[in-house]
Amino acid sequence: MKRVSLIVLGITISFLFLWIGTRPVGSSSSGTGKEIGKEFRKAGQEVVAAGKRIEGIVREVTAYNVGVREQTGDTPCIGAGGDDLCRLTTRMKVCAANFVPLGTILEIEKFGECVVLDRMHRRFPHRVDIAMRDHETREAREFGLQKRIVQVKD
Repeated sequence: MKRVSLIVLGITISFLFLWIGTRPVGSSSSGTGKEIGKEFRKAGQEVVAAGKRIEGIVREVTAYNVGVREQTGDTPCIGAGGDDLCRLTTRMKVCAANFVPLGTILEIEKFGECVVLDRMHRRFPHRVDIAMRDHETREAREFGLQKRIVQVKD
């Protein structure tokens, strides 16, 4: 009986640590990107490269095609904030992320800045998904899954 209790306790503690580790940064959903950026620095989530401090954190970055129902949902052009992403991706870089508020600008290594206007499935709490146009499916597939330094722009 004691062994079973220890196993249950161990599993409970493991799930607690997993849950804490997957919570989005920031205590409120109304925070600005600037506030979130400060919280990144406070949390000490920094990357050191060649002895030089780079603000940000290494994240998994993928790509998806707006306007493609199989990759999005029933309204493939409409983002989580109600914006027409099919139209916006012709003029600006758009991305999806769950760890910052909608409207936050992210700087992605080797890609540049993008505006978070969409969300991802909750199983990807720390991933960034770059929005590509519907005819760029080959480019999105070739992009694949990469690890890049991502930082919140002030």
